[in-house]
Amino acid sequence: MNKVGGTSFVIYRPLWMLLLVCLPMLSVAQDPAGTIRVRKVQDLQKAEFDNTEYRIVVFDRFGNIRTNEIISYKLYVKTKKGTEEFSGYTNELTKEMRTFLEKQKEACKLFFTTIIAKDDEGHPVPLPDVIEVWFPICRNTKKS
Repeated sequence: MNKVGGTSFVIYRPLWMLLLVCLPMLSVAQDPAGTIRVRKVQDLQKAEFDNTEYRIVVFDRFGNIRTNEIISYKLYVKTKKGTEEFSGYTNELTKEMRTFLEKQKEACKLFFTTIIAKDDEGHPVPLPDVIEVWFPICRNTKKS
């Protein structure tokens, strides 16, 4: 008979086997079975104002232009006289916004805030604010 530490190894052999079988099960039992955590990466990253076509363009996380629809946004136009507020619900600027911008005689700042676009699955996605400088048409500018 083998003796380990003064006690018979044969007596403790079933106990060791039980520990070897149960210990791996204890470590697996810490995480709930069947739970998979998936973090969705948002594909739409930002929006920019295209001043040649008077529209808001959406970009994905790789910098590619997307054709996603804008659900809503607020446009604030800051001039020397004050600030005007407009609401938009498509990618295109409304006629009211365009006429206001075309009448400007000096440069002004455009602030597009609370921009919400539809992703590919139709879910609303908030996008960061856009700040642009609007330069008037040359024929409208003040002559020095």
